[in-house]
Amino acid sequence: MPDLPPVKVAESPVAAPLAVDAVPAPAPSIAAAPPPPPPPPQPAAKEASEPPKLFEECADSSDRQMVADVYRLTVGNQSVSEMRRKKPIKRVCLAQLDITPRSFREGFPGMGSTVEWFGMDIRFTVNIAETATWELLLLADDGAILSVDDENVIENDGIHAPTPVATRIKLEKGLRNFRVRYFQGPGPDLALMLAWKKPGAADYSYLPRSLLGRPPAGALPPIQHRD
Repeated sequence: MPDLPPVKVAESPVAAPLAVDAVPAPAPSIAAAPPPPPPPPQPAAKEASEPPKLFEECADSSDRQMVADVYRLTVGNQSVSEMRRKKPIKRVCLAQLDITPRSFREGFPGMGSTVEWFGMDIRFTVNIAETATWELLLLADDGAILSVDDENVIENDGIHAPTPVATRIKLEKGLRNFRVRYFQGPGPDLALMLAWKKPGAADYSYLPRSLLGRPPAGALPPIQHRD
């Protein structure tokens, strides 16, 4: 997890690559061979490729388990609640809510020119291994609300800078339905991160992808495709 601003609480680190032993060069042949021809000129280096897409069209075979309905919102909107009065314009899938604070002009890779005044209703399941009290953290710019099994557990709505809000909640063993409603208003920044702290853990980590699943089909509204 990246460093976070101070977290308001309501009452995976990447492994280092393994060292590889150097392989000794083969002994030179006794019979001197003629020198090889010079290698052909290398093509000019290509420009840096596009960043990986955070959002892609949903496919049955995709390993992206979080399903997000995208909404266009009114300029000046102040809350995720406006999505209730609109119909989604497209549906995309993502693997993790790990969109660290960045300039709004960068947008969300895979969302094209959609960088301001849009909302996302993101649904997925989490397979909880044991009944315990967990600490959940939602960082957003602008507003976001996290609900678990249809109950709002973190309110981080409104227009604001990247702000983390956390809560402690008892999660029962089994599949739990998670939902994150998020909206991006004006610049200069945007962000959306969801993390948790396991019982007894010292630090936050992203939710393991192995525990995530697609939401029930009946929970998703029809899509109104529009340019």
